[in-house]
Formats: sequence, C-alpha cells, structure tokens
Amino acid sequence: MKKVAHYQSLEYARIMSLMQKFKGKSDAPLRVLDYGCGLGKFLDGFASLGLEVTGVDTNPDYVGRAQTKGYAAYTPEDFFSTQRKPYDIVFLSHLIEHVSPEALVELIPRLCAQMGKDSHLIVVSPTLGERFYHDFSHVRPYLPQSIRHAFGATGMPISFGEAGLIEMVDIYFFKDPYRTRQWRSFYINRGFKGSFTRLYNRALDLLWRVSGGRIGVTASWLGVYELRVR
Repeated sequence: MKKVAHYQSLEYARIMSLMQKFKGKSDAPLRVLDYGCGLGKFLDGFASLGLEVTGVDTNPDYVGRAQTKGYAAYTPEDFFSTQRKPYDIVFLSHLIEHVSPEALVELIPRLCAQMGKDSHLIVVSPTLGERFYHDFSHVRPYLPQSIRHAFGATGMPISFGEAGLIEMVDIYFFKDPYRTRQWRSFYINRGFKGSFTRLYNRALDLLWRVSGGRIGVTASWLGVYELRVR
C-alpha cells in the first residue's frame, strides 16, 4: 500500500536524525524518556538506534503493550513515584496539545527534573491551522513562543509558569500537502467534480513529495531545548 503524503513522515525522519546525532556525541547509550509513548512508534525507532528507552503513557493498554515488547514502560503515577537516574533526552511528541495550560505548567518542570546536566528536551507539536481541531482531543495549540513565554526567559511578565527553566537551541517546521478541504466535492466525492478533486489533491501530494516537503502548509514544529537551571 502506498504511503499517504503526511507531515509526520518528515517529523519522524528529522527526529531519528537528531537522535543519531546525539548518540554520536555520547560514549554511553543515551537514556531517552518518551513521555506519551502511545503505540510505541518512537520506542521502536529509538531502540533500533541502540538507545536505552523508557516509555510513559496514561493509557495502561499502551503501557502493557510496550512492556510485552521488553521496554521499561509506566503510567505517569508509577513513573513519578520512583527516583531514577537522569535521562539524556526527554521526548514529547504530539502530547502538549492534549494538555491544559495549568497541567502543562505542572508537567514540564517535573519532566525537567528528570534531566541531567547536558540533557535535552525535545517537543513536537502541531501548529494552529484548519486541521488542528480535526482531533477532538486537542485542547489548544502551543507554539514555540508559547513555550518560551511560560518556561523560557523573555524578560516579560507572565501570568503563570516557571520563567528561565529551559532555552531553545534549535527548531524545525514541517509542512503537510495542501488540501481542498473547503471544497464541497472534497466531502461529496461523486461524479466529475469528485474525480477532479481527487486528481487535484493527488497532484498536490506529488508537489509536496517532489519538493521534499517544502511546498505545503505548515503543520507542526519541533523544538530542542536545554535546561537553563542546572
């Protein structure tokens, strides 16, 4: 089956490249915490690079699935109840948009407490656009500036959060193919108009592919952070 053109394929390639780069800078196996590990796509990917991975997820079925594959995996309650050796990388992929600001302000410092001196926090999250609320579980978008305001150092007053906790050291943006989602024929996919719409969207997919994902609509961002508080 042909893979659907999708921005998350670009994310995956970039994330694996970053992990390979971090791995090359360390003599010992990198300890990686995938917080919100879901079905374990990144647990499998990171393990294939020889990284020492730990998964955390609120869904006990996902935790059990990861454990049956031999990974250290926990629910948040079990994870935070035990002291552990610091992680080299704390990884959050498409998690923060499912969390309220109040909960995120509590979570990020707790995760930073799991990091060591030269550790990195990697955050991947969608941008606000017509597709953001297609997922009913999305609470709100958090853009790079949102995280900077709440957890970085902007020199500006904020209503809540822990300013000066983390600092961005790198950022990437990812695009999805354009789509005709505001066309009636995108949904009522019949007759000549439906056929034309399908062909047109396939052409947009092809344009995205041949451009290496450069032509499309910005769909997500990835930020790499270091601790400011050592």
